[in-house]
Amino acid sequence: MTPLERLCQRNLDLLQSLNIDHRLVEHEPVLDYPTAHAVRQRFGLRGVESKSLFLRIAAQRYAMLVSLEGARADWTRLKHLLGSRPRVASDAELSEHTGCVPMCACPFGHDPSITLVIDRQVLGCDFLLYSPGPPGLTLEVPGSALPRLLAAQPNAQLEYP
Repeated sequence: MTPLERLCQRNLDLLQSLNIDHRLVEHEPVLDYPTAHAVRQRFGLRGVESKSLFLRIAAQRYAMLVSLEGARADWTRLKHLLGSRPRVASDAELSEHTGCVPMCACPFGHDPSITLVIDRQVLGCDFLLYSPGPPGLTLEVPGSALPRLLAAQPNAQLEYP
């Protein structure tokens, strides 16, 4: 099993173990928002598309900023929150540390050493759409279940902004 397949399985296993209703849709690879919108229309997916940015904080320190489509990062606030100036990690770092494909970062299921930075707006959505790893899969998860999903993550978590 590849790292990407393991990431996907961790996400699916976690949703199942927490009895979180979800919908998994298989489709062409989604690596941009226009394709994500087309997939959402075709399959009648509800909710808001997630946006996950893999950040390098310092040597060997990483964080995953989990926000919503269209959200812009406030780098000053992130620096204050994380303790040092973050930058977007390279594609190679993303793949090495998460198993994710560039342009399709999964927000959950990562090594505990990766801090999750959760945009508060994520917690207010009716449904969150995200890839569990492979760009050809999308999960639709009820927003009401996100606190339970986050509580089950082994990662340190920070609220943003």
